[in-house]
Amino acid sequence: MDFSAVQFGDEILGYNEGSTFSEESSVYADMFGNEGGEAFSAGGEFAHNAPDGEFMGGGEFQESHSVIMDGGPHFEVSSVHIDRKEELVWAGNSGGHVTSYLSTDLMKYTSFQVHATEEIRDLRSIDAGILALTLTTLNLRTRQGMHTFTHQSNQMENMQCMVQLGGNFSHRLLMGGHQDTMIEYDLSRGEETRYHHVGENGCVILRDHPRFVCHGDATGRIVLHDPRTMRQEHYFQSHNASLSDFDVFGNYVATCGFSNRMGQAVGDQFVMVFDLRMMKLSLPLRALVPPMLLRFLPGLTSCLAVVSPMGQWQLMDAGQPDNAIMSMNYQVSCVPESVIKTFDVASSSQAIVFGDSLGSLFLFTSGSKPVFNNFSQETVMWDLPDQTHTLPLTDETSSLASIPLYYPSSPLLSDWPEQYMKVRYRPTPPIDPAILQSMKVVGSIGYAPNLHNRRRNQVPYKFNRTKGPKSSTNENQPGKNEEGIIVHVPWRYRKIELKYGKHGMDDFDYDQYNRTSFSGLEMSLPNSYCNPMLQMFYYIEPLRALMMSHLCDREFCLVCELGFLFHMLDVSMGQGIPCHASNFLRAFRTIPEASAMSLTLSDQDNRAKINFASKIQSWNRFVLQQLHSETLEEKVDPAMPVPENFDERMLQMLRISTDTSAGERERQKIEESHFIQNQDKLEHSPISRIFGSHVVSINKCTKCHFEIHKDTTSLLVNLTFPEWTEGSCTFSSVVERSLSLEQTRQAWCDSCTRYQPIEQCRRYKTLPNILAMNCGLDSTQDIKFWRHQFELLLTEIRDKKKEGEKKYEEKPGISDKETRRANERATPSLSAGSPSTPSKRYPEGSSSQPSPGRPCRYGQSCTRHDCRFWHPGRDASDDGGVMHVLSLLDQTMEHSWVPLGMRATINPDGTVSLADIPKAELETAAKNSGKGMVYELVGVVSHIADPRFPDKNNLVACIKVGPSYHVRAKVSSVSHWYLFNDISIQPIPAEEAVWFPCGWKTPCVLYWQRTHPPPQYDTIEPINPITVDVFGEDKSLAQRGRKRITFTPLTADEMPGEGDLVAMDAEFVNLHQEEAEIRSDGTRTTIKPSHKSVARITCIRGQGPLEGTPFLDDYISTQEQVVDYLTQFSGIKPGDLDANFSQKHLTTLKSTYVKLRYLVDKGVKFVGHGLKNDFRVINMTVPPSQLIDTVHLFHMSHNRMVSLKFLAWHFLKLKIQSVTHDSIEDARTALALYQKYCELKNSGDLVMEVQHLYQAGKKAQWKVPGEEEEEQ
Repeated sequence: MDFSAVQFGDEILGYNEGSTFSEESSVYADMFGNEGGEAFSAGGEFAHNAPDGEFMGGGEFQESHSVIMDGGPHFEVSSVHIDRKEELVWAGNSGGHVTSYLSTDLMKYTSFQVHATEEIRDLRSIDAGILALTLTTLNLRTRQGMHTFTHQSNQMENMQCMVQLGGNFSHRLLMGGHQDTMIEYDLSRGEETRYHHVGENGCVILRDHPRFVCHGDATGRIVLHDPRTMRQEHYFQSHNASLSDFDVFGNYVATCGFSNRMGQAVGDQFVMVFDLRMMKLSLPLRALVPPMLLRFLPGLTSCLAVVSPMGQWQLMDAGQPDNAIMSMNYQVSCVPESVIKTFDVASSSQAIVFGDSLGSLFLFTSGSKPVFNNFSQETVMWDLPDQTHTLPLTDETSSLASIPLYYPSSPLLSDWPEQYMKVRYRPTPPIDPAILQSMKVVGSIGYAPNLHNRRRNQVPYKFNRTKGPKSSTNENQPGKNEEGIIVHVPWRYRKIELKYGKHGMDDFDYDQYNRTSFSGLEMSLPNSYCNPMLQMFYYIEPLRALMMSHLCDREFCLVCELGFLFHMLDVSMGQGIPCHASNFLRAFRTIPEASAMSLTLSDQDNRAKINFASKIQSWNRFVLQQLHSETLEEKVDPAMPVPENFDERMLQMLRISTDTSAGERERQKIEESHFIQNQDKLEHSPISRIFGSHVVSINKCTKCHFEIHKDTTSLLVNLTFPEWTEGSCTFSSVVERSLSLEQTRQAWCDSCTRYQPIEQCRRYKTLPNILAMNCGLDSTQDIKFWRHQFELLLTEIRDKKKEGEKKYEEKPGISDKETRRANERATPSLSAGSPSTPSKRYPEGSSSQPSPGRPCRYGQSCTRHDCRFWHPGRDASDDGGVMHVLSLLDQTMEHSWVPLGMRATINPDGTVSLADIPKAELETAAKNSGKGMVYELVGVVSHIADPRFPDKNNLVACIKVGPSYHVRAKVSSVSHWYLFNDISIQPIPAEEAVWFPCGWKTPCVLYWQRTHPPPQYDTIEPINPITVDVFGEDKSLAQRGRKRITFTPLTADEMPGEGDLVAMDAEFVNLHQEEAEIRSDGTRTTIKPSHKSVARITCIRGQGPLEGTPFLDDYISTQEQVVDYLTQFSGIKPGDLDANFSQKHLTTLKSTYVKLRYLVDKGVKFVGHGLKNDFRVINMTVPPSQLIDTVHLFHMSHNRMVSLKFLAWHFLKLKIQSVTHDSIEDARTALALYQKYCELKNSGDLVMEVQHLYQAGKKAQWKVPGEEEEEQ
């Protein structure tokens, strides 16, 4: 069926409060009543564990190939089928065309047209060939594409599906569709034999089973038939709206579909599983991805592949409902506009193929040598003539791997004689101490629980090497933190270390880290640890608009640089290339206060000794204050709205708390006079309107009760955790305590004229639109409190789980076997599996394990070392392998102490009251904000610390990207959570944002946003501040007079417009040299690219009477140390960039940058050689449609790039760059080459001239003739 018209809201995406299953609120409670058997616990705990060891002997699935079918994006893939006889994949599209592909390499095998107008509805492989079902016909073709027969009858009106029966009924073929008759066709006789009435709802899906023939209709009803008589035996009502897909295997029937909610068909996020042994509903499976299609994997008993329309899919276990998730999401690399329409699983379970609405096929395979069938027949291949490829000796671009390797029969010179060789075996590695501690010896054999920290039948060996690559065996082994909790950091959170190839960043594939439309940030620059906060700032819509609308005259302004960076991130959407924050970091390093606070790092700093959690919080506090000061408007009296009678209430409280004697009344008058006078005036800025809170700081002397009130603006909140408490408290209560913190300090009292104990408190008049929060957690006491709250939360959850199990065991009439089976189903949800760690489940009977969930009545006062109960703060892993309660955080994302929303209310006395909002109530609370302000979590910056690699700790951000950003990226206008790890961006569920495994992930910064901000806050749009005035007269920074003027400024009537040509060239200097390594095989790998800085920028007119005349030729001043001026290639000499000695037109980078930005915004087309690299160093992103690069104009595919020097000699008969480079000469040459290109293209001689270019280059070895003599 075609469900493309169904609207998928946030429910189907799995990111809203509807993710949890509740029997009371779900449609399934009304549909099935007591058919479901066992109760399904509210909240739906599940364990994100990947199976330890390899899946089906080959590891996890990976996308290996993708192809576009014949017909391309004009026709969608309507049906795919993996051949059960040979190694073939069959695909049919909506244009009636069928194509087959050979083996897992997806090489095209056959292609033929089945019908001229009707789409392919279904495909099935039989011994004779391939069956193709269209709307009104049944076709049989051989696997080589030869036509066998075409069947058509009056009964075939609107066919949809077909199935061949198995066993003794293999000659019978059933066909169904959107009609009330199911047709039975005899393949051996070639005729229709019987017709079966299925009702007006038709038969849209057919599945075969050894006991039944199953068909599903459009209303969600699944009917089981006897294969002999086709009599109806049983039926299930799976969904109350419509059926999307179902499959049957073994004892299970799994379905997915739609339900009616408020009069609309909404996709269910639950997979319904029916047990054929009891003929009733088993427990529904909650999927991480919205299920649209599903198939059982034939190689496993109950393994199920569930697919969403957006290309996300996962594996689930239908036999273990409480621990159904077998893997995290896989993502098909389809474009955002496409929808997955069909898929199929190979009989070997080693391959899965998908087809989308844009005519593309995607193949996922598992293992090193995957096959479609375990015992496939040999495919008939056509004999092709042998083709001999030649390779010239002078070819320097072809790969040496293409040369056939010679295998001699005689001994080689490198073969060592036997007398110089000795057989030496590797020593047996020592046994893990954890195994020895838990081992039980019976006779001469020892028994111990399996730790699951090594692969089966594989022993890792550690080599003591001083050089060379490190062994990767340690990458996947879990480590332990200080508390002894086993942790394993997922790959998506680890620090990314890139190794570039021969061409550096130009040939690096960033799609493997980021398949979204958004752009990451490069992490190879110094101080790039702040990348998560830069991404956080960008995805705050009003802050982005404010930064992009700002422009000032200061050389180093963080607000301007943030605006330039945000413009780059806007333009880079959909290009798949990360941006550089080099200009922002350059301005940040020049701020003296940043260096004084140790916020700037160098390449020599040891990452293992840097506290990034504390540093990023200091960075957040400093940068917010710096942005506030840079955008400061003026100091004005506080005019923000305050609660009615605020001052009178405070005075009344003061009078009540003091004595009423005559002397005290006089003191009260003095106090009141001081009370009314504010000590300072509020400082207003656009930043304070976004992040600022109007706060009254009150200092009160405890002796004389003298008070001083001071109106201030607070930009963020520092969390202050209470002392150690046995009981639990909510996260909002901690925030409430931090907002209205009261403390006593020794300070000077003006009334007593001496130092006295002063009570300090804060009272709020307004709360911010964006609540910025530093989590602290920089002391042992704070971390202890944080973990204690998680321990209490998880203990309560585990106790409820055990009480549910106990009640189930106490039910009468339940056998021991059923009890043990129920315990096995319930235990994994809290004791095994995680998104990051392997299973820790112990075998039965290994040891007697006490219950770690029941707390001890004596708490911390218990002195028994062998106490069987749980104690807060005590490591439970010491008790014979009992899992620590905090280890449960690695196994579920369902429960977190940090909420996704809070409700805030300002009390009449100025204090703030907050309350947690559960996820299920967040959407309702956001709509009903009359009872206070609702804050929704929009960003989390976390510190990732892997105990195995202390030098690889890093910072990541989980950010909720709003609908406006998705609209600009040309995808659906919804809000989604994403994980930003430098260049890596991955979509995540909302629960993962507040998922904090205590072993390795610690929150640092939290950002909360009001759900209903003021109208002026929500309608901010960026205004481009760069106008034509930037081309006004700019003075040179050089103190000495220039020798000559090298450019003619633009006049008012010469300003370039959209489509005008401007030739550009830039020269650079090196600030840091490149770091590379040369391996033993001679290959060179770039570990860290060189850090360049732009030194000269030249722009030349591309048309008009002054064509070829420069209008911009600026030398860029730099305050950083230059390690290499690259004079031979740049023409820059020492002293040219120094204002004290330079005789050039020396300007600031910002002055020239805004001129280039103006040209880019106007739509000017830039002509140059290597423009991509030039703009990368300038730190500007230009749309590809505005770049005309001569590197690519005269390039032949699969050949080397040609230098500007050789192009000028070959086409223009010019010799340039003889001694050094000059940017004016290079820009003029590029412009002339583009004009030559247009001339050749118009005459039709372009291809021939490019071929002559490469022939001349190979002949001259790509050197300009005569240049060697000139150099001598």
